[in-house]
Amino acid sequence: MTLLKSLALAAGLFTVATGVTAASLDISLDSGNRWDQVNAGDDGWGDGSGAFSFNGETATVTVNDKASNPWHIQLKRPRVKLEKGQTYNITAEVTATEKSPLTIIVQKDSGDYATYYAEDLSVSPNAQTFDLTFKAPKSDSKAAFAFFVGGGKPGVTYSFKNIRLKSAN
Repeated sequence: MTLLKSLALAAGLFTVATGVTAASLDISLDSGNRWDQVNAGDDGWGDGSGAFSFNGETATVTVNDKASNPWHIQLKRPRVKLEKGQTYNITAEVTATEKSPLTIIVQKDSGDYATYYAEDLSVSPNAQTFDLTFKAPKSDSKAAFAFFVGGGKPGVTYSFKNIRLKSAN
C-alpha cells in the first residue's frame, strides 16, 4: 500500500469494501451563493420575469411579468447530490405580499426534468414555516432544489427565510 493511500485511509477520506456511507447534505441560502435566478422571459426560453435580492439567509423575489408556467420564475439551487433511499428534510419560512401559489420541488435538472419531490402550496402575508420530508427515489448527483413562483401576479413579492435542505439522520 502506498503512503498516500495509507494516509487517506487513516484520515477517512475514503472507505474500503462495505464501509461506504452516503455523504451528508446540508444546503442553506448562504446569501444566494450557488443559487440561480431563473427568469424564462429574460433568458429567452419562455415568458415571465422576476427581480431577485439576497440578504444573509433571506431572499426576495418580486414577479415583474406573469409567467404562463410556474417554473418560468424560480429560485433554484442546482448541483444537489441526492442518494437513493435517503430521507431529506426541507424547511423554509415563506411569505408573499398577497395570497399566491408556490411550488417547492426537488427534480432532475436536465432532460425530462423528472420530479423527485414536489409540494404545491399557497402562501400569504402571514409567515408560514414549511417542514417537509421526502425519500429520494433515485440517486442524482446533479438534481435541483427550487421554489417556483411564476404563478404569482405581477407585483407580488415572495420572501424566503432560513431555507434548508438537509439529510435526515
